[in-house]
Amino acid sequence: MITTNYHTHTMRCRHAEGTDEDYVLKALEAGLSELGFSDHSPWPYHPLDSRNIRMDISLMEDYVHHINALRRQYASRIKIYLGVEAEYYEGRMDQLKSLIDTHQLDYVVLGNHFHLFETNGRYYGHYNDTENLLRDYEADTMKALESGLFDYFAHPDIFVRSMDKWTPEATEMSIRILKKAKELNIPVEYNLGGIRNQFDRMTYPYPKFWELAAKIQGPVMIGVDAHSPLDLVDYETIEKAEHYLKNLGISPLKELKMPRVHK
Repeated sequence: MITTNYHTHTMRCRHAEGTDEDYVLKALEAGLSELGFSDHSPWPYHPLDSRNIRMDISLMEDYVHHINALRRQYASRIKIYLGVEAEYYEGRMDQLKSLIDTHQLDYVVLGNHFHLFETNGRYYGHYNDTENLLRDYEADTMKALESGLFDYFAHPDIFVRSMDKWTPEATEMSIRILKKAKELNIPVEYNLGGIRNQFDRMTYPYPKFWELAAKIQGPVMIGVDAHSPLDLVDYETIEKAEHYLKNLGISPLKELKMPRVHK
């Protein structure tokens, strides 16, 4: 059973539930030794951005204050880390760098949800430019991985939600991003949120992608992608993921290296 989780959201993102402390208490119940909070990062809004899928920038101070307070309160029982889940937005990465430095974030999760800005048609899970889906997804992913700002790659196969069927081009693109993540020693995440929230169409985690990951043998982590404290004690889903990866010959990392941890 996993003993760490670094993909945890809070109510501030407007589509999660439970208090910050509720997540810590459920992590303790689950026997976790480390819990990382990585709520959807705030951005100064582009005019085309959606405003209902992440914390407002005005809440960042509150987020940092409360997670650091819990870190101190529970220091003898569990290690708590402070991070965000963020996209790669061309021309806006100085904003993310400033967020990291200003708030002394321990780590940053790459959640490659959108291309350029946040509207439904730009969401990689429901992309309105299917002809260029793989091209755009790969370009954003490669730039993100090479930026040095991201420590962990969440749901790397999210793009399959915009596809009707797997293609040779999807195989080739997946191999390239998996090899790049391996080269840079950035773990790719087997995302449990996709298992909990199944759809009629193709979705992640997608078997053909993970069969490729097994062959390439880069670092892999299981991520709960918790949007409710109860997700941390969803043992059935966790065990299902562990069993699947074991059958593929994948041994997930036990913990995430924290190169930015501020002593």
